[in-house]
Amino acid sequence: MKLRRLVVLIAAALLLLIGCAKRNPAWQDPELLSLVKQISVAGNPMDLSFDDDWIFVAQDQGGISVIDRNDFSHRWWPEVNPPSADAVMARIRGVSAVGKHKILFASEYWAADKIRVIDYSNPDSLRLLDSITGGSDNLKSIFFQAIENPTDENIIEGFFSVGGSEPRARYTRYNGYSYVGSDYNIVTTPWVPEHVDANQTHVFLAMGQRGLMIYDRQSQQKLSELTLPGEALYVKVKGNYAWLACRQAGLCVVNIADPTWPILVSTFDTTGYATTVDLKGNHAVVSSGGGGIYLFDASNPANPRLLQNITTLGYTNNAKFCDDLLLVAARDKGVVIYRFQ
Repeated sequence: MKLRRLVVLIAAALLLLIGCAKRNPAWQDPELLSLVKQISVAGNPMDLSFDDDWIFVAQDQGGISVIDRNDFSHRWWPEVNPPSADAVMARIRGVSAVGKHKILFASEYWAADKIRVIDYSNPDSLRLLDSITGGSDNLKSIFFQAIENPTDENIIEGFFSVGGSEPRARYTRYNGYSYVGSDYNIVTTPWVPEHVDANQTHVFLAMGQRGLMIYDRQSQQKLSELTLPGEALYVKVKGNYAWLACRQAGLCVVNIADPTWPILVSTFDTTGYATTVDLKGNHAVVSSGGGGIYLFDASNPANPRLLQNITTLGYTNNAKFCDDLLLVAARDKGVVIYRFQ
């Protein structure tokens, strides 16, 4: 009896100790990021883009802001030049700057969705060049970049995803002064692509509840589809891996070394809704709505290691690396800029 009583007492003590113990949190380095600047802006900052000198902010009903990277002074643009009905920046939710040619593409969600083409060679006088309006209903995302080795007059290429009766990702080229329309369409499933990324050979679509789809860039044929947990809202490709923000499921990393057979290799369930992901060097950052931003060591895609989670920003819409800076678009805080130590 005495032995049995002793065993019971020891078991009770162990249960008490276990019950009082706290779960070990993931290791974080509180000195990794330091706050540089918080900039209050009009509207709700939704998207960020930048070149060597400027940071551009899409502010939904607040139009566009341009931030000087040297001193972080900024100017607000509810409309651009020359004054006209088309020059009003009514509801801007996406921006994509092509620094080499000083042209900004801004997606506007108002009446008939369109993409504004803006010359910012003089940042004190943004000038509207044109608007892409054909087949742009239910516009979701935009992505433009300089063509590295142009073979004709076109100097810029871009992808944008649209809905309407035929959801698709569209590819276009631009010569810098006159929009020439879509070069081709990638017709997808009945669900509109949430976001598009591409490399030299393939196009990658974040397809919401359908997960990830991969297309051959030359033939426009679908190579594969991978169902993912959550809803795939954003995709960023680097090397043999696609990193996806999957809303309620957080971060998903997919091995795309064989684009015909993608493999999910890791997940990290962030608090809140994961909305975007960005990569730089051995780091990844996820904006996760009410969960703030998550900074990862991405050197091992099969096991991303959490470095820091900042939860004091309110609702975060977007986060992007900008050289040694981390830019955050936060609904409640505006644009928040951190520097890596």
